[in-house]
Amino acid sequence: MYFWPKRGADGIGAAEKAENWQVLSPLRTTQVGTDAVNRLLQSRFRAKALRWTTQFNRRIPKPLGPHRLLWGDKVINVQNSDRRRCWPEVPNAYVANGEIGVATGFYRTQGRPSVFEQLEVELASQPGTAFTYKSWEFSAESSPPLELAYALTVHKTQGSEFGTTVLVIPNPCRILSRELLYTALTRQQERLVLLVQGDLAALQSYTADGASEIKRRMTNLFELATPVEVTVGRRKIFLDDRLIYRTDRGELVQSKSEWIIADKLNAAGLRYLYEAPIMLDSTERWPDFTIPDDDRGVTWYWEHLGRMDLARYRARWAKKLAGYANAGIVSHEGFKPGESKGILVTTIEDGSRGDLSEQIANTLKLIAGEP
Repeated sequence: MYFWPKRGADGIGAAEKAENWQVLSPLRTTQVGTDAVNRLLQSRFRAKALRWTTQFNRRIPKPLGPHRLLWGDKVINVQNSDRRRCWPEVPNAYVANGEIGVATGFYRTQGRPSVFEQLEVELASQPGTAFTYKSWEFSAESSPPLELAYALTVHKTQGSEFGTTVLVIPNPCRILSRELLYTALTRQQERLVLLVQGDLAALQSYTADGASEIKRRMTNLFELATPVEVTVGRRKIFLDDRLIYRTDRGELVQSKSEWIIADKLNAAGLRYLYEAPIMLDSTERWPDFTIPDDDRGVTWYWEHLGRMDLARYRARWAKKLAGYANAGIVSHEGFKPGESKGILVTTIEDGSRGDLSEQIANTLKLIAGEP
C-alpha cells in the first residue's frame, strides 16, 4: 500500500476516505481510551511500516513524537496554523484544529539521496495539498501538532460526521452522560457499531434526568436550589431536592406520585418513557409518561396533576390541555381511530381527594386494555 496526495482533477488521494470510518471512545486514557486503541491499531495494521523505519537503507522517516507517527498513518491536526508550508503552494493556506488526514510523506524515491525527517500530510478537507510537519515540532520540549486519529474522543469529534463509527463504551465510565452519549451516537452517516462493556440495556439509564449534565446544573434564576446527594450507577452526584425519587428502572423523578406511577407501569410490563419531549402549539412540552401501545397502534400520554389546588397550576394545565387537543391527543372517550393522534389520561391530586391509588389502578387497567 502506498500513500500519496490527490493528483489531477480525477485523481484519488490517500485522505479521500479518511473520514469514511472512525473509532470513538469517551476516554483518552485507560485500556479502552483513544491512546491505547490508537497504539493497538497502529501496531496491528502498520507493523510493516514500523519495521521499515529500522532498516539500514530506509525510505521513510523514523516514528515522530509520543504517538510514533508514521508515513501512512491516519492523523489529526490539533493546532490552528496559518503558516504551515505546503505543496503545491496555496495562498493563505490554513490548517484548523481538528482536521483529519493521512501522512502521505516523506517517502524516499529514486533520485533522493536521503530521508527527510518530516511528515507530509494530506487533509480530507484539502485534497491535493501536502502540508509539511518538521521533526523538531515533535520534540519533548514542544507541543506536537499531530496525533494519531484511528481513534478519537467523542469530545474531539463534535460537529464531525463519518461514514461508519465504531463506538467503545466502557463500564464504568465516570464522564459518560446523556449529552455525551447523544453526541457519540449521532456521528455516523451510514452505520454505527457499538462495542459495549456489560449489558447493552444499561444504556437505558442514560435517558434519566440523573444522567444529564445539563439537568444536573442547579442554575434556577428564580429560586435557590437545595442540593441532595444521590447515587447514579456507581457515582455519587448532587441534584436539586425536587428530583430525588428513584424508580425501579433507576430513573430520577420529581415527585413521590410520579415514582409510584413509574413503578406501577414497570410492574405491569408497560413500556414507558419519562418526560419524553413533544411539540404542542409549536412549544416543546414534556408529558410525565409516554406509553407506546404497538399492539393497538396508539400512544398514551399520562399526566399527573399534583397541585390542582393552586390557581396558577390549574391555569398552566388549561393551556397545556389545549395544546394536547390541538395536536389531536384526546381523552379515551373522545378517541377516534385514524383521526386522533393519541390518548390523554390524567391522575389528580388537589389536597382534598384521597383516591389516588384507585385513580392509578383504573388508569393502568385502561392502558392495559383490561375490563
